[in-house]
Amino acid sequence: MIIKTLGELQEPDEASLYSTPWGARGRTRPEDAALFLQYSVSRLELSEQVPEGTRKSFERLRTLYAYGVLCYDLYTVAGDLARLVIEQALRERFLPFYNGAVTFVHDRDGSERVISARNWDELRAAIPAGQWRLRLRSGHEPVRFNGMLKSLLRWARAEGLLAGQGDRMRDEPRAWFRNYVAHPSYHLDDPGRAEWAIADLAQIINRLWGAPSGMPVRREPMVIAWSADTMTWNTAASFTAIPGTGDLTCVIVLADPEDPGLADYDALYESTYRPCDWLWGPGTWAQAQAWLEDRRPAGDEAETIDRLFLLRYADRQLYLPRSPAVAAALGAGDRNGTWYLIRADHPFAAFSHQRQLLAEVPGHAATGDCKACPVQAIATGDIDAVIGKCEELGADVTPREVPDVRTTMSRMPRSNRIVGNGAWEIPLD
Repeated sequence: MIIKTLGELQEPDEASLYSTPWGARGRTRPEDAALFLQYSVSRLELSEQVPEGTRKSFERLRTLYAYGVLCYDLYTVAGDLARLVIEQALRERFLPFYNGAVTFVHDRDGSERVISARNWDELRAAIPAGQWRLRLRSGHEPVRFNGMLKSLLRWARAEGLLAGQGDRMRDEPRAWFRNYVAHPSYHLDDPGRAEWAIADLAQIINRLWGAPSGMPVRREPMVIAWSADTMTWNTAASFTAIPGTGDLTCVIVLADPEDPGLADYDALYESTYRPCDWLWGPGTWAQAQAWLEDRRPAGDEAETIDRLFLLRYADRQLYLPRSPAVAAALGAGDRNGTWYLIRADHPFAAFSHQRQLLAEVPGHAATGDCKACPVQAIATGDIDAVIGKCEELGADVTPREVPDVRTTMSRMPRSNRIVGNGAWEIPLD
């Protein structure tokens, strides 16, 4: 080890001065690098409800990261430690969530065992082995629980403390990284990877202590308009017709203005990336203006994760997802076949999963959490059965009739024909 003076220890690490946005084309000034690193993690604040132990561990991470300007290796230390603190946070949340008394249920005879513990070590030593499952406060089916990180993440999701199908798919890498850090070989991470690990930790901690798990978007009344060779959309307040196109067909929707999927809008099916609800149309722009002036619809917020989608499979055709309310309003001709209820963050994830499952692509789950796709398969049956399940889960199933209208320039097919043996095709009509 090279012994350095205090002054030498305070000198910036040259590698850190080339690891900020300003250093991409050259050396950053040490003062700028120090400020940038601190600002990068200062935005990652914790909720006031987070207890002292987890909070102190998190603050240690931010401090280590900021000192990376003096020692590049500290980024790796901070990133590795962040992956261990995830487990600490889950443990610190677990016992208070049950007021110190946890119930396990036996698989075979249904007998119960209540474990009271003052701290995590007491609980960990008393967790019963074998055919015992943890009873959940949420009322969901009991889950396997051994106190390790994977079971802690599974518990947090089952109790609704963590949410999002896309985020669930990160649990496996989180457990892998935790084990990698606990049993390490030499490695070196850059500031960006370390910051990502700290940000992921902050998100998990805040959700465990009551911060919203979702990612709501602000929706505004919007006009989508098209002709044979033109298409446009904008918020209703600022929409203007394109000069020279008097034959625009318009619909008014409630949507996120930043949704890139509006070009594929379809009132009957979920064909946009974020929730989009039909309000009026189709009609001319003049008619749309009159409706807007008369109704003056307001914007709202809509959740973008863990949405419920209903997919119909009939005559070997799998149709795009529908919302529960739109499916509930369908006429007799569109209600037959087998229906699937899937929880997903995006309609395309739900459709892709069910298409691969029907085509017999290996690795896709017919029930529960799919390990290959960011979806959860909830129910299968006729339309009344799956709508009933939606209602049980708290979804709005009030029938909502919408017109059969979609943008004419959309190339998204409404269904795929399932061939089998891992294949499907797009119908010609």
